[in-house]
Amino acid sequence: MIQAEQEYEWNAMRKLWHFAGCLLMIAIFYLWKDLKGPVPGEDIMVVFAWAETAIALGIDLIRFYSPRSNEAVARLPFYGKLMRRVEKNHFNATTYYLLAAAILVTLYRFGLCREATLVASIMVLGVADPVAAWTRSRLARRGIEYARVYGAFSFVIASFLTLWFVSRTLHGPFAPEHLLVIGLIVAVVESYTKYWVLFLHPVTRRVQRLIAHKTTVWIFRFYPDDNLLIPLTVALLMGMLPWFLR
Repeated sequence: MIQAEQEYEWNAMRKLWHFAGCLLMIAIFYLWKDLKGPVPGEDIMVVFAWAETAIALGIDLIRFYSPRSNEAVARLPFYGKLMRRVEKNHFNATTYYLLAAAILVTLYRFGLCREATLVASIMVLGVADPVAAWTRSRLARRGIEYARVYGAFSFVIASFLTLWFVSRTLHGPFAPEHLLVIGLIVAVVESYTKYWVLFLHPVTRRVQRLIAHKTTVWIFRFYPDDNLLIPLTVALLMGMLPWFLR
Protein backbone atom coordinates (compact mmCIF):
# COMPACT_ATOMS: atom_id res chain seq x y z
CA MET A 1 0.00 0.00 0.00
CA ILE A 2 2.89 2.35 0.79
CA GLN A 3 4.35 1.66 -2.63
CA ALA A 4 0.99 2.41 -4.24
CA GLU A 5 0.73 5.71 -2.38
CA GLN A 6 4.23 6.65 -3.50
CA GLU A 7 3.48 5.63 -7.08
CA TYR A 8 0.33 7.74 -7.16
CA GLU A 9 1.62 10.65 -5.09
CA TRP A 10 -0.67 13.68 -4.99
CA ASN A 11 0.65 17.23 -4.82
CA ALA A 12 -2.29 19.64 -4.79
CA MET A 13 -0.07 22.70 -5.18
CA ARG A 14 1.62 21.15 -8.20
CA LYS A 15 -1.66 20.33 -9.93
CA LEU A 16 -3.07 23.76 -9.13
CA TRP A 17 0.07 25.30 -10.63
CA HIS A 18 -0.35 23.26 -13.81
CA PHE A 19 -4.05 24.13 -14.09
CA ALA A 20 -3.35 27.82 -13.53
CA GLY A 21 -0.50 27.63 -16.05
CA CYS A 22 -2.80 26.16 -18.69
CA LEU A 23 -5.38 28.89 -18.09
CA LEU A 24 -2.65 31.51 -18.34
CA MET A 25 -1.46 30.05 -21.65
CA ILE A 26 -4.96 30.29 -23.09
CA ALA A 27 -5.41 33.82 -21.74
CA ILE A 28 -2.15 34.91 -23.42
CA PHE A 29 -3.26 33.19 -26.62
CA TYR A 30 -6.50 35.19 -26.81
CA LEU A 31 -4.77 38.37 -25.71
CA TRP A 32 -2.25 38.26 -28.55
CA LYS A 33 -3.69 36.16 -31.36
CA ASP A 34 -5.55 39.05 -33.08
CA LEU A 35 -3.08 41.76 -32.11
CA LYS A 36 -2.22 44.02 -35.05
CA GLY A 37 0.94 46.06 -35.40
CA PRO A 38 4.44 46.05 -36.87
CA VAL A 39 4.83 42.54 -35.46
CA PRO A 40 1.66 40.38 -35.62
CA GLY A 41 0.39 38.97 -32.36
CA GLU A 42 0.80 35.41 -33.65
CA ASP A 43 4.52 35.98 -34.17
CA ILE A 44 4.86 37.50 -30.70
CA MET A 45 3.18 34.41 -29.23
CA VAL A 46 5.60 32.08 -30.98
CA VAL A 47 8.65 34.02 -29.79
CA PHE A 48 7.26 34.29 -26.25
CA ALA A 49 6.40 30.58 -26.05
CA TRP A 50 9.82 29.44 -27.22
CA ALA A 51 11.56 31.99 -24.97
CA GLU A 52 9.71 30.57 -21.94
CA THR A 53 10.63 27.06 -22.99
CA ALA A 54 14.29 28.04 -23.41
CA ILE A 55 14.37 29.57 -19.92
CA ALA A 56 12.84 26.46 -18.33
CA LEU A 57 15.18 24.24 -20.31
CA GLY A 58 18.15 26.37 -19.27
CA ILE A 59 17.25 26.01 -15.58
CA ASP A 60 17.07 22.24 -15.96
CA LEU A 61 20.40 22.02 -17.78
CA ILE A 62 22.09 24.10 -15.09
CA ARG A 63 20.70 21.68 -12.50
CA PHE A 64 22.02 18.68 -14.41
CA TYR A 65 25.57 19.99 -14.73
CA SER A 66 25.81 21.54 -11.26
CA PRO A 67 24.80 19.43 -8.24
CA ARG A 68 25.08 22.52 -6.05
CA SER A 69 22.63 24.41 -8.26
CA ASN A 70 20.33 21.40 -8.29
CA GLU A 71 20.21 21.36 -4.50
CA ALA A 72 19.69 25.14 -4.39
CA VAL A 73 16.74 24.91 -6.79
CA ALA A 74 15.23 22.02 -4.81
CA ARG A 75 15.34 24.17 -1.66
CA LEU A 76 13.46 27.07 -3.23
CA PRO A 77 10.19 27.64 -1.29
CA PHE A 78 7.93 27.46 -4.35
CA TYR A 79 9.78 25.85 -7.25
CA GLY A 80 11.23 23.06 -5.14
CA LYS A 81 7.88 22.10 -3.62
CA LEU A 82 6.37 21.64 -7.07
CA MET A 83 8.97 19.09 -8.16
CA ARG A 84 8.39 15.38 -7.88
CA ARG A 85 11.22 13.27 -6.49
CA VAL A 86 11.97 11.81 -9.91
CA GLU A 87 12.30 15.31 -11.39
CA LYS A 88 15.29 16.16 -9.23
CA ASN A 89 17.50 14.44 -11.80
CA HIS A 90 15.21 14.80 -14.80
CA PHE A 91 13.44 17.58 -16.66
CA ASN A 92 10.76 19.41 -14.72
CA ALA A 93 7.16 18.82 -15.80
CA THR A 94 6.80 22.56 -16.42
CA THR A 95 9.48 22.31 -19.10
CA TYR A 96 7.48 19.64 -20.89
CA TYR A 97 4.18 21.48 -21.00
CA LEU A 98 5.87 24.74 -21.99
CA LEU A 99 7.47 22.81 -24.85
CA ALA A 100 4.08 21.38 -25.82
CA ALA A 101 2.53 24.86 -25.77
CA ALA A 102 5.36 26.25 -27.91
CA ILE A 103 4.86 23.49 -30.49
CA LEU A 104 1.09 24.04 -30.59
CA VAL A 105 1.40 27.82 -30.94
CA THR A 106 3.91 27.36 -33.76
CA LEU A 107 1.57 24.97 -35.57
CA TYR A 108 -1.28 27.46 -35.11
CA ARG A 109 0.87 30.26 -36.51
CA PHE A 110 1.47 28.31 -39.71
CA GLY A 111 -2.14 27.20 -40.09
CA LEU A 112 -1.55 23.59 -39.05
CA CYS A 113 -3.59 23.72 -35.84
CA ARG A 114 -7.09 25.15 -35.37
CA GLU A 115 -8.00 27.45 -32.50
CA ALA A 116 -10.34 24.83 -30.99
CA THR A 117 -7.62 22.18 -31.22
CA LEU A 118 -5.03 24.33 -29.46
CA VAL A 119 -7.39 25.31 -26.64
CA ALA A 120 -8.74 21.77 -26.18
CA SER A 121 -5.25 20.25 -26.12
CA ILE A 122 -4.07 22.55 -23.36
CA MET A 123 -7.30 22.31 -21.35
CA VAL A 124 -7.31 18.50 -21.37
CA LEU A 125 -3.87 18.63 -19.77
CA GLY A 126 -5.02 21.22 -17.23
CA VAL A 127 -8.27 19.46 -16.27
CA ALA A 128 -8.22 15.73 -17.03
CA ASP A 129 -4.68 14.99 -15.86
CA PRO A 130 -5.24 16.37 -12.31
CA VAL A 131 -8.59 14.55 -12.10
CA ALA A 132 -6.93 11.23 -12.99
CA ALA A 133 -4.04 11.83 -10.57
CA TRP A 134 -6.42 12.69 -7.73
CA THR A 135 -8.54 9.59 -8.39
CA ARG A 136 -5.52 7.26 -8.37
CA SER A 137 -4.12 8.84 -5.22
CA ARG A 138 -7.39 8.58 -3.28
CA LEU A 139 -8.00 4.98 -4.29
CA ALA A 140 -4.42 3.95 -3.54
CA ARG A 141 -4.64 5.46 -0.05
CA ARG A 142 -7.75 3.38 0.62
CA GLY A 143 -6.03 0.23 -0.60
CA ILE A 144 -8.38 -0.20 -3.55
CA GLU A 145 -6.93 -2.27 -6.39
CA TYR A 146 -6.76 -1.20 -10.03
CA ALA A 147 -6.24 2.45 -9.11
CA ARG A 148 -4.58 3.04 -12.48
CA VAL A 149 -7.62 1.70 -14.35
CA TYR A 150 -10.04 3.86 -12.36
CA GLY A 151 -7.73 6.82 -12.93
CA ALA A 152 -7.84 6.19 -16.67
CA PHE A 153 -11.63 5.99 -16.53
CA SER A 154 -11.84 9.32 -14.71
CA PHE A 155 -9.45 10.79 -17.30
CA VAL A 156 -11.78 9.69 -20.10
CA ILE A 157 -14.78 11.35 -18.45
CA ALA A 158 -12.92 14.58 -17.65
CA SER A 159 -11.29 14.81 -21.07
CA PHE A 160 -14.58 14.10 -22.86
CA LEU A 161 -16.38 16.85 -20.94
CA THR A 162 -13.51 19.25 -21.58
CA LEU A 163 -13.36 18.43 -25.29
CA TRP A 164 -17.14 18.68 -25.61
CA PHE A 165 -17.24 22.07 -23.88
CA VAL A 166 -14.40 23.53 -25.96
CA SER A 167 -15.74 22.05 -29.21
CA ARG A 168 -19.24 23.38 -28.51
CA THR A 169 -17.98 26.83 -27.46
CA LEU A 170 -15.62 27.22 -30.42
CA HIS A 171 -17.88 25.43 -32.91
CA GLY A 172 -15.61 22.46 -33.48
CA PRO A 173 -16.62 19.92 -36.16
CA PHE A 174 -16.75 16.93 -33.82
CA ALA A 175 -19.63 14.75 -32.70
CA PRO A 176 -19.70 13.56 -29.06
CA GLU A 177 -18.74 10.01 -30.02
CA HIS A 178 -15.64 11.27 -31.80
CA LEU A 179 -14.58 13.25 -28.74
CA LEU A 180 -15.11 10.15 -26.61
CA VAL A 181 -12.77 8.15 -28.85
CA ILE A 182 -10.14 10.88 -28.52
CA GLY A 183 -10.54 10.78 -24.73
CA LEU A 184 -10.12 7.00 -24.67
CA ILE A 185 -6.94 7.04 -26.74
CA VAL A 186 -5.38 9.89 -24.77
CA ALA A 187 -6.29 8.14 -21.49
CA VAL A 188 -4.27 5.10 -22.57
CA VAL A 189 -1.34 7.35 -23.46
CA GLU A 190 -1.58 9.19 -20.12
CA SER A 191 -1.94 6.07 -17.99
CA TYR A 192 0.72 3.86 -19.51
CA THR A 193 3.44 6.24 -20.74
CA LYS A 194 5.92 5.10 -18.10
CA TYR A 195 5.58 1.47 -19.20
CA TRP A 196 6.43 2.41 -22.78
CA VAL A 197 9.47 4.28 -21.47
CA LEU A 198 10.58 1.18 -19.57
CA PHE A 199 9.95 -0.98 -22.64
CA LEU A 200 12.25 1.22 -24.73
CA HIS A 201 14.86 1.57 -21.98
CA PRO A 202 17.23 -1.11 -23.40
CA VAL A 203 17.26 0.76 -26.72
CA THR A 204 17.91 4.13 -25.12
CA ARG A 205 20.71 2.65 -23.01
CA ARG A 206 22.34 1.27 -26.15
CA VAL A 207 22.16 4.67 -27.81
CA GLN A 208 23.56 6.24 -24.65
CA ARG A 209 26.63 4.02 -24.82
CA LEU A 210 27.19 5.11 -28.42
CA ILE A 211 27.06 8.78 -27.41
CA ALA A 212 29.13 8.52 -24.25
CA HIS A 213 30.09 12.13 -23.60
CA LYS A 214 29.35 14.25 -20.55
CA THR A 215 27.99 17.12 -22.67
CA THR A 216 25.19 14.89 -23.99
CA VAL A 217 24.07 13.49 -20.64
CA TRP A 218 20.98 15.76 -20.62
CA ILE A 219 19.60 14.02 -23.72
CA PHE A 220 18.98 10.87 -21.70
CA ARG A 221 17.12 12.73 -18.99
CA PHE A 222 14.46 13.63 -21.54
CA TYR A 223 11.62 11.14 -21.77
CA PRO A 224 8.05 11.24 -23.17
CA ASP A 225 6.41 12.87 -20.14
CA ASP A 226 2.62 12.99 -20.15
CA ASN A 227 2.72 16.79 -19.86
CA LEU A 228 4.20 16.74 -23.35
CA LEU A 229 2.36 13.76 -24.78
CA ILE A 230 -1.19 14.60 -23.66
CA PRO A 231 -1.59 17.95 -25.48
CA LEU A 232 0.31 16.77 -28.56
CA THR A 233 -1.73 13.55 -28.77
CA VAL A 234 -5.01 15.47 -28.44
CA ALA A 235 -3.89 17.90 -31.14
CA LEU A 236 -2.80 15.08 -33.44
CA LEU A 237 -6.07 13.19 -33.05
CA MET A 238 -8.23 16.30 -33.48
CA GLY A 239 -6.19 17.22 -36.54
CA MET A 240 -6.44 13.78 -38.14
CA LEU A 241 -10.06 13.00 -37.27
CA PRO A 242 -11.66 15.32 -39.87
CA TRP A 243 -9.80 13.44 -42.62
CA PHE A 244 -11.49 10.20 -41.55
CA LEU A 245 -14.90 11.88 -41.28
CA ARG A 246 -14.98 13.00 -44.90
